[in-house]
Amino acid sequence: MLKLSSLLVMLFLSFSTVFSQVSPTVNQSIEWAAISSTMKVHKKVGLYVEGQFRFAQNFQPMQHQFRTAVEIYPSKKFAVVPFGYVYTWNYLYGKQPASVVNNEHRLYQQIVYHHRLSKLVVQHRLRMEERFIQDHFIASDGTMAGSRYDDVRYRLRYRLLANLPLNNPNMEPKTWYISMWDEVFVSWGKPVTYHEPDQNRIFVGLGYQFTKLVSLQAGPLYQVIVKSNGAKQENNYGGMIQLTYNLDFTNPDK
Repeated sequence: MLKLSSLLVMLFLSFSTVFSQVSPTVNQSIEWAAISSTMKVHKKVGLYVEGQFRFAQNFQPMQHQFRTAVEIYPSKKFAVVPFGYVYTWNYLYGKQPASVVNNEHRLYQQIVYHHRLSKLVVQHRLRMEERFIQDHFIASDGTMAGSRYDDVRYRLRYRLLANLPLNNPNMEPKTWYISMWDEVFVSWGKPVTYHEPDQNRIFVGLGYQFTKLVSLQAGPLYQVIVKSNGAKQENNYGGMIQLTYNLDFTNPDK
């Protein structure tokens, strides 16, 4: 088991090596929180909702998100999102603030596959996003202009996640576990001139499974962001706490 865990950690960390150092690069703190719920309404169908509250530089607003999606479960190992929606509130934050605030509508599709690797519960998530970003800009007379969401970009994301139960053989109620994940992003579209991986997030934390449907985890988070023109980069270090509170309407006893 130790060999498997060490191999997985090495695999996570190897993803970060695809990012070259871009100049100028800034280092800053981040503080993220999230709450999510999958509401199972049929043995093959669920509704997913999520709220993300992201801060930087000692709780300076960075980005807030609301996400919802329909999930389809073709088998016990697969979950498919044929349609998902996100609205993102962006803020001017940190050491490389944007010139204006541009919020975002987003559509997405994803497929999730999970399996066991000895005691590890491993999950692979592939997500495709269509992003519609506001086009606010500063006009020549110094006033704010534009308000339509016609800055269109596309993004592909892959996340490898593993949970390692500590005091029980499986992820079951009253289980402490270690959660590790790494997610890599690639973007393209007319406004994007940097086409290598432009974002990486790495998380390693401690979690507790209260019941089959409720869990809480927290730990350090590292994020690398290369801006769309490839000229600036953020190295963000901090922490994340996430509460998962699922509901199963197919079984009233849960």
